[in-house]
Amino acid sequence: MARPRQPDGSVPPLRHVASLLLAHGAGSGPWVFDGWPAAFPDLDVDAVDLQAGLNVAEASMSNYAAVVVRAAEWLLRPLALCGWSSGGLAATMAARQAEADFLVLLESSPPGEVQGFDESVPLRPGTFDPEETYGAFPPGMRARPESLLARAERKRGVSVPELPCPALVVYGDEFAEERGPRLAARYGAEELAFPGLDHWDLVLDDRVRKTLAAS
Repeated sequence: MARPRQPDGSVPPLRHVASLLLAHGAGSGPWVFDGWPAAFPDLDVDAVDLQAGLNVAEASMSNYAAVVVRAAEWLLRPLALCGWSSGGLAATMAARQAEADFLVLLESSPPGEVQGFDESVPLRPGTFDPEETYGAFPPGMRARPESLLARAERKRGVSVPELPCPALVVYGDEFAEERGPRLAARYGAEELAFPGLDHWDLVLDDRVRKTLAAS
């Protein structure tokens, strides 16, 4: 297993790409990345709304991945996809069809190949309140209803046998093993650890994006 890389270490460079497409997590939206474009002044940065054009009560992870693919069609190449939490899984699923050149996973929801598969989890449509399920969002951070179906698919395990491009797994303390070294080891990805940061910090703390931008 590759040794975790610390924020002051070398990471695969984003300076070699022309565009960066950002994918948010469950119950949030593209606004979680509001501070990101300024950190990458030389890149075309776009934060996709995974729920755009979808009936959220019936939205699947494949639907979310398709939104990423459509958004990627308009961006300059080479292209990096960056996804946080469930958005990381959507980006992982979309990477091949989107012809991504690089993948950045911010404590991404792991594919079934990492977390395992559980076909006993029922699949049903509907929505849920993310703050009731995951806990209160940070002050000032807007939440919105999220798909029960997509969440159930993640719990059952979404298969992503391999990645089509190099990847960097970024993680803090909250999901340090399953969404960090285990995820990176399964796909031969590089690792970037931020000790002391929680799940939300990975998108809100400017040290993360500044470290990626400076690489």
